[in-house]
Amino acid sequence: MRLWMFGLPSQNYMDVVKMLKDYGFTDIVVGYNVDHINAVKKGGLKVHVVLPAFRIYDKYKDSKYLAEDVYGRKHIWFSSGCPNNPELRINLLNKVKEIVKALDVDGIILDGIRFASPGSGLEAFATCFCEECRRKADFTFRISFDLMKNSVENLLSCFYDFKKCKEILELYNYSLDSYLYVSKNFKHILYWLEFRSRSIIEVVKDVRNLIKSIDSSVELGAYVFMPTLALLAGQDYTELWRYLDTIKPMIYRIGRGVSCLNYELYITARDILKWNRWLKEEEILEILYKIFGLDGLENLPKTLDELMSSGMPIDIVYRETSIARKLIGNKCELHPIIMFHDEYIVEAVQNVIKAGADGVDFFRYREEYKHHVDKIVKVVKSLT
Repeated sequence: MRLWMFGLPSQNYMDVVKMLKDYGFTDIVVGYNVDHINAVKKGGLKVHVVLPAFRIYDKYKDSKYLAEDVYGRKHIWFSSGCPNNPELRINLLNKVKEIVKALDVDGIILDGIRFASPGSGLEAFATCFCEECRRKADFTFRISFDLMKNSVENLLSCFYDFKKCKEILELYNYSLDSYLYVSKNFKHILYWLEFRSRSIIEVVKDVRNLIKSIDSSVELGAYVFMPTLALLAGQDYTELWRYLDTIKPMIYRIGRGVSCLNYELYITARDILKWNRWLKEEEILEILYKIFGLDGLENLPKTLDELMSSGMPIDIVYRETSIARKLIGNKCELHPIIMFHDEYIVEAVQNVIKAGADGVDFFRYREEYKHHVDKIVKVVKSLT
């Protein structure tokens, strides 16, 4: 079983690499840093360079690169822009080519290879409807841009005024009927999700073909959202496996950033509460748990503070890994990434392995949690 670590401290870098190698770790994920790449190779471990797919920096800090919502407002999400912007795509491909041609790397891992999620705010989530996306939808994918835009606008209106939506969901006791009734006003939302997914597949396919044309031994992986959230951000496991050597669900039950399930729920609840002052925290969390199919889990947080401090129950790790395995079958290697600092690290690793993963990745190494390395290795040896 492959053991990965994403992110090492700059201090004592080689010492940490050697320690992880001695414990049986196999792969290290680094940023685009030549010194770190060489250090990992010198230490005898495989090295993978993580690249943010649509990062906004330097000359790209311009509104024309940003994602646009249904009202024409521009948004930066995860320090990123529109996934369909041709210049951002070319920039990604140029970096991939530069790294694979010039450096001795074992893999490239795409990060932020998606559209905005609810964790970036519900208004940023309601993107992208820029002119590039219009052309892509209407002329490349033959998906009606206007129909999907209208549906997303109605969805956002539902968030702004949640009362009627809540009444219908409760009237039908969150049955299929309730979702069908509520979705009448945004019945083309599936067009939007399909558009997002197909746009992302385009990029992944282009990166894959570029890498394999240079060196077929270099692996392509991607950090993707856990299955419960993935489709919302344009990540379709049932298609992504065709172009990836490793798929790496970010199964973060606790954390303070996008992709962490507790944080995604927190921001969704926070935005809806901000626009609907009559709602209570416990009410909106209960609704979100039901909508996302999480209400069967035990010990779910009842307040926003608890959601952020305690995170989601540890059982979510097994559930999400199992779903990912079923979605991709054995057609692609499955290497979930979990939080290295999680106080329930032993249970988390057990859940990943028992759910059928091919490897485990950890984010990220911190010296104060060095003792977790020994715990991780003991669990892996006992179960594999």
